[in-house]
Amino acid sequence: MKLNDHVQHLRARVGTIQLLAFSLLALLGTRLYYLQIVRGDYFSERAESQRVRLIPIPAPSGAIFDRYGKLLVDSRPTYNIVISNDGLKSLNTDNRIEAYSGGLKLDRQFVIDRIALIKKQNDFESLVLKENVSIPDITWVEAHSLEFPELRVELQPQRHYPLGTSLAHVLGYVGEISPKQLEDPEYKEKGFRPGDIIGKGGLEQYYDEFLRGRPGYRKVLVDSRGRVQSELEVVQPQSGQDLVTTIDYDLQLAAEEQLANSSTKRGTIIAMDPNNGEMLAMASAPSFDPNVFVKGSSDPAGRKQIAAYWQDETRPLYNRAIQGRYPPGSTWKIPE
Repeated sequence: MKLNDHVQHLRARVGTIQLLAFSLLALLGTRLYYLQIVRGDYFSERAESQRVRLIPIPAPSGAIFDRYGKLLVDSRPTYNIVISNDGLKSLNTDNRIEAYSGGLKLDRQFVIDRIALIKKQNDFESLVLKENVSIPDITWVEAHSLEFPELRVELQPQRHYPLGTSLAHVLGYVGEISPKQLEDPEYKEKGFRPGDIIGKGGLEQYYDEFLRGRPGYRKVLVDSRGRVQSELEVVQPQSGQDLVTTIDYDLQLAAEEQLANSSTKRGTIIAMDPNNGEMLAMASAPSFDPNVFVKGSSDPAGRKQIAAYWQDETRPLYNRAIQGRYPPGSTWKIPE
């Protein structure tokens, strides 16, 4: 009797274990079915994206000329330090902040802002951390490539204004798109992302769609730490279209000299062709150097100069030719 009770109890325990094992196997099978069949394409794409990266190659913007072919604006190659968010989201970035600011001579708050911005982006996107870097900066990044695999040095085109303050208001300048502009439907529809360089003011803004060109990309194979192992494909960027303006630079220079020699050093001179309305010269004084804005907020001297422009009581960023209001002058003098 006792033996039968023991056997029955043993069978009950075995049945319970079998039921539990079957339930666990059923759960495991259901989970595997969900991951491999229902979400198989999604995780396959994720796994591929963790192995293959698309590194964008910025396109050089088109040049701008005056009516006689004099170069007013061009693009020149420069080395930038780029940070990728690949793996950065899961790390404690406090040590990164101190390392970047110390090793690359960057303002600490600027580094904090850039890391916060890159963390908001989609996986594997990148952002410029420092522009127009020097040999010591490149050496520091290469020496710490194993420690900071999210950093890399890239050759990128940078806008250059060889005339300095001359024609600054007409040409405008380029700069990084602002958070406010990213919320604008006009920029959203065009697919702009944080870190993109756009035209701001003048011809740079008005003809930005034609001047900016089309970026290319490098398809590379990376390891688990995001380090490039090999290059699979390269699609070269397409340069932007060149722009020939109606400006006569010699006439423009003469107008600017007249303003510089005036008693107030402030004012505007406009010269147009009355036959067709072409703008031959548009001078506004005082002026500013667009190259300061191109260097970006990573340059301490650039930030200081930009702040000085905004605080200057003479308002050098104010285009008096199109923004100023003046009483109309007489167009016809009655002879005495």
